[in-house]
Amino acid sequence: MSSELITQEELCKWLKISVMTSYRWRKEGMPFLQVGRQVRFEKDVVLKWLKDKEKE
Repeated sequence: MSSELITQEELCKWLKISVMTSYRWRKEGMPFLQVGRQVRFEKDVVLKWLKDKEKE
């Protein structure tokens, strides 16, 4: 199963959130990948994390 990798900027546009919200969500456990200093997010994984968080 392959999930699309997106940048932080693309994540913010996609979810209509601020960069500060994305930083806060990462601290709260939102999964991300880091290659060197670049951060990427898997769309499918982020959606699952949001749905799981919604149930809490």
